[in-house]
Amino acid sequence: MHLAPYALYPHQVTGVEFLARRARAILGDDMGLGKTRQAIIALRESAPEGVFLVICPASLKLNWAREIRLVQPEARIEVLGVAGCEHPKPQWVIVNYDLLARLGDRLTAVAWTGVALDEAHFIKNASQRSSQALKILGVSDTRQAAVKGPRFVFLLTGTPMPNRPRDLFNLLRAVGHPSARSFLSFARQYCGAYRNNYGWVTDGASNLAELNLLLKEVMLRRKKDEVLDLPPKIRSWVPVQVAGDAVWKASEGFLNWFAASDASKPNDTEFLARLTRLRLALHKAKHAACAERIRDVLASGEKLIVFCTYTEGITRHLKSLGTKAVTITGADTAQQRLDAMDRFQTDPEVSVALCNLIAGGLGLNLTAATHVIFHDLDWVPANHLQAEDRCYRIGQTRQVTVEYLLAEGTLDRYIARLLEAKLKLVQAVEASEVPSASILEDLHNELTRLGPALMQEAKAAQAVGREGVRLEIIGEMVAALAPETPLLETGTWEFPSSSNPRKFYRVTFGRSGHLQCTCPGFEYRGECKHVRDVRKTALAA
Repeated sequence: MHLAPYALYPHQVTGVEFLARRARAILGDDMGLGKTRQAIIALRESAPEGVFLVICPASLKLNWAREIRLVQPEARIEVLGVAGCEHPKPQWVIVNYDLLARLGDRLTAVAWTGVALDEAHFIKNASQRSSQALKILGVSDTRQAAVKGPRFVFLLTGTPMPNRPRDLFNLLRAVGHPSARSFLSFARQYCGAYRNNYGWVTDGASNLAELNLLLKEVMLRRKKDEVLDLPPKIRSWVPVQVAGDAVWKASEGFLNWFAASDASKPNDTEFLARLTRLRLALHKAKHAACAERIRDVLASGEKLIVFCTYTEGITRHLKSLGTKAVTITGADTAQQRLDAMDRFQTDPEVSVALCNLIAGGLGLNLTAATHVIFHDLDWVPANHLQAEDRCYRIGQTRQVTVEYLLAEGTLDRYIARLLEAKLKLVQAVEASEVPSASILEDLHNELTRLGPALMQEAKAAQAVGREGVRLEIIGEMVAALAPETPLLETGTWEFPSSSNPRKFYRVTFGRSGHLQCTCPGFEYRGECKHVRDVRKTALAA
């Protein structure tokens, strides 16, 4: 593999080699470490004459085309759904997730050499787009069927686990990890699954240390502070005063209704409507404080990014800022997003990027900014992390300040505490080292203390089930390490059968780096006690 012409950072060289060697793998680098370029080079160098498919959010399609041409100027590229970007015989085809339902059969029929899924956490849920994406990757719904299809499958995501361990299941299916043969087995082992009157509840977490080790078999994840010499990033909660009585009346009305609601007869439609009204009232009440912070930053001569959940806030800020600001929302085309990004990066007269939290949090390079302000808080920590790192990435040379505007005494306080606790959970699973038992115990205690907020979030995010079963979120945190298992000279671990001592089962590393066993339990579930024992002793060392 000839990587010298690409002028890569050392961590990117390692990433390209990892992807090419594993063939099906997850690249979970921090946002801003160049995952797109690593995937393009790994595909091109692994199969120079191959035909490749890129699946990404609609807003990132033209950015992928731009990146491919930076690596391969003569590349034949077709961007599906974008006029003027057709090609009669493309080597690279770029499609967005939303088009998979319409074009899935056509794309599945192509013998792709390699497929890259950008923002791969988009397939975390059971949805039509997830099913179509997995079908293109050759993943069967049959439990024990071998993964077929493209030789190279690269999943790119800066947030492999946006929220909870169950978010990882489809990603592991996509790369053919045997632990993802059965969702119920996976949920019992890693999601603290239990049954209630409505069925299985799988929104918890368990055996995090083991899950952390499992991910190392198929995922490479590097943090910025490990591989780049970036300036510091300072994150702070900024208490602000809210204007008007509307938010207090909305808060009082919501809490009174919530306290009087019958947990055994949840009315999730009304709950979501009331919660939305409360969050919108809070958004409006914080506008004046956010506008003041924008003026303060502009007075210092710095560029900044402002993230809002609601379009109303972006419209109001733009009205007062005029030509000093550009906007990036879900209503923009891919070309409009690129134009806004380029103006913000290069035009000295443009000082503010007003972004929708979701649309503006993906695939943008806004390193001209040194300041980030969050007007609103989201339930999912990954959304904030993605957004923060639009300016904290390769190319940033100055300190970045991130401010979360926090309206004390309101729903903001619950969301803030919830975000901090859930972020610790994500970090524990994705850590480069197995988290200690004391850290996991502290996390368990914090999540238990946040019971009321967790109940609210569960209703808001899922709108199903009862609220009274949300306190034990983590379950069993760390199992006791098993004694060392016998390692044969061939690099294979051997275990006697519990029913027949003369019979032995063997654990080995498969071609893609994951552990596999010859016992019936592994064949059925993709996991077994033998594999878990080896994972704890061999990979934790």
